[in-house]
Amino acid sequence: MNSAELSPSAGRLVVVGGGTAGAEAAFAARSAGWEGEIVILSDEPYPPYHRPPLSKDLLTAESTFAGPDPLKGAPLYAKKNIDLRLGAAVERIDRKNQVLHLNAARTLSYDRLILAVGGRARILPILARFDRQPSNVHVLRTVDECARLRTSFQTGKNLLIVGAGYIGLEVAAAAIKAGQRVVVLEAAPRVLARVTAPEVSRFFQREHARRGVEIYTATTIDDLSLTSDGKVDRVSTSDGAEYAIDNMVVGVGLEPHVQLAQDAGLEIGNGIVVDDDMVTSDPKILALGDCADFHSEIYGRRVRIESVANAVEHARRAAATLTGGQPKAWQVPWFWSNQYGHSLKIVGLSTGYDDTRIIDDPESDSFAVEYLRDGRLIAVDAINHAAAFQSGKKRISEIVHA
Repeated sequence: MNSAELSPSAGRLVVVGGGTAGAEAAFAARSAGWEGEIVILSDEPYPPYHRPPLSKDLLTAESTFAGPDPLKGAPLYAKKNIDLRLGAAVERIDRKNQVLHLNAARTLSYDRLILAVGGRARILPILARFDRQPSNVHVLRTVDECARLRTSFQTGKNLLIVGAGYIGLEVAAAAIKAGQRVVVLEAAPRVLARVTAPEVSRFFQREHARRGVEIYTATTIDDLSLTSDGKVDRVSTSDGAEYAIDNMVVGVGLEPHVQLAQDAGLEIGNGIVVDDDMVTSDPKILALGDCADFHSEIYGRRVRIESVANAVEHARRAAATLTGGQPKAWQVPWFWSNQYGHSLKIVGLSTGYDDTRIIDDPESDSFAVEYLRDGRLIAVDAINHAAAFQSGKKRISEIVHA
């Protein structure tokens, strides 16, 4: 991969993907000096929109569902001369001729190509056996899926959630407010086990239990039954329990969209492999956001990060690459979650930590956990504790860039 081949030009830049990474990349490229055409291809019918509210504010009964909240106002696309094409799905990349084959037998050539294709919700193996997914099984990646789930709160009362990660717990918080009976199943021994320390897991499990959410850890689905109209109506679990349900939400992670890149012969790892300039194994093609497998200068290993902040950083780095600019130093990744008015802010990646430090009382509503590896601070989880979050972000950055 050689970013030097990507010198500034006035050709056609095509961005595949209408999420945060794709939209930000298009606008960042224009601001950085890309003079040629910029085309965004999105397979959704809506202009790029904010996705974090889908599992939070937009699901709550008190919110007004008036459609997605756009990332950019419609006049901005015209002002920046960015051609946004909705309902445009890319089916194949012809790298030799630099042509994209789209749905409806359309084609589009490119001089530079950005793949900001995100990912799809992971499917439970027990559901993969069905040719069609049961109609009352929900995932949450798009605004249409959010609207469908929200509507289901009005037609059913018993909701089963599989997965106690961020999405599962945020949906549980919204659903309990909507009057649902909520049962959460988690295969791991505690909630948020993959991303937080036990103290943080206990806090959120306690907060959910206080509001009536039933959480069962170290528990998986053994079997399920379908009604004649194709809905899951009963689930039996590994602990011997059985639940009658009206709706199910599956929140067990994301699989990056790599098929398009893989079919085109690009290098694939835990996503589409890119270098520090976001360039793939084809120097004409970049990849960024949730689908990109990149080397973290901060953590010294390859990672794939699913966050808005990461998508924006990738977009700006890609814009610098395309226009011959100098990208800024890598920033420490950060994330957030809101449940019942509690703010969880996370800075850094805690994977591989060997020690923790607790700041303030974990039995209170405001505390933080610092994660260390070999005595070095690598991440901080802050619950309603802005000072710990900001301090952690600064200290990790200072260590990295010292």
